[in-house]
Amino acid sequence: MSQPLDPRRVNVCVDANALDPADDERDEQVERFQLLQSANVFRVIVPRGVRAELTNPHTPKPVRDGLLPEIFSLPTGHTSGETMLSLKLRAILQGNAQSGKHDADAGHLFEAAKYGGYFITHDGRILKKRRQLAAELPSSLQIVTLAEFLAIYDGFAAGG
Repeated sequence: MSQPLDPRRVNVCVDANALDPADDERDEQVERFQLLQSANVFRVIVPRGVRAELTNPHTPKPVRDGLLPEIFSLPTGHTSGETMLSLKLRAILQGNAQSGKHDADAGHLFEAAKYGGYFITHDGRILKKRRQLAAELPSSLQIVTLAEFLAIYDGFAAGG
């Protein structure tokens, strides 16, 4: 992983699963993230595809309520370099899976690369392949879990 950027100075893109409660520890992390978010400590951007996922009625209400009001990305045309990056991300995430199965995740990552400094996720496939993905993504994007993001934030907030 490259040197982390100050989360207070870059965009923070969030996957829908990043704020799903999972256990007591994760619940505390989600609550803390939402408190920092509401205090405008960092700028959250919701990738367009994640925003679509948030409108699913099966998405937990706290996740929807926490992310739907945030800034979200809009569809834009791609340069040839962006098209190549998108295809590479899709190929990495697809692996041996059925064609198209992980295209949405690749789209989330592509948008995070375009706008973000961080992409917070708990998607096991993305986290498992983050080194391979990092080789293709700009060095300005860090793929992290919520706990990792908060630890990075704490380091910068403490003056590190």
